[in-house]
Amino acid sequence: MVRWSFSIPFVDCSEGTHLYPPFDKNMKTIICDIDGTITDMWPIEKSVLLCMLGRSSGENIERLKLSGVSGTYQIYRLVSTTSINKDDYTRKYNRVFDALLKKDALPTPKRYPLVRWIIANKTKYRFVYATGGQKSETLYVLENLGLIRFFDLNASVDKSNCRYSKKTGIPFKKIKAKYSDCLLITDSRDDCAGANRVQIPSVLVNYWA
Repeated sequence: MVRWSFSIPFVDCSEGTHLYPPFDKNMKTIICDIDGTITDMWPIEKSVLLCMLGRSSGENIERLKLSGVSGTYQIYRLVSTTSINKDDYTRKYNRVFDALLKKDALPTPKRYPLVRWIIANKTKYRFVYATGGQKSETLYVLENLGLIRFFDLNASVDKSNCRYSKKTGIPFKKIKAKYSDCLLITDSRDDCAGANRVQIPSVLVNYWA
């Protein structure tokens, strides 16, 4: 393992970590990925899927996730006995999420080490997020982790304002148009490749097991 220090004592980078392009310590805007970087979104996503598909689908849902099927829409299509297009699925997913939220029936998001660093450095950097997930889920996570007041939500990117994949670089380009001094922190190599397309340096993080 190689430890990477950017005043982030709680984040460890795996061996072979790369910066895309070389890192500039004077950067002021930190772009945070959400799933796998700030928290694990799967418990929340699974709770919504179970409500949509029924509790008896739990074993199939978990098996598909473990097999590498990561998208909730893909999992839903493989488990559900009825077909649904992606737009209708998204609306249904969000309705179920909102219902669970109102009932206080959603899992509490796990706090990854980066959360503590963000809070400790809240006055040193501005923070935005870039996620391929739903906005309502992301705000729920940030609120529960005590982070929402530290993020510029207007400059952040999720499915509500950018449907392009992060590996295209387009979501990062959208953020860079407002804040040119960006650094991405993510657990995804595809995210790093997308950031590289628009000349935003990135750090690929892995936490100690």
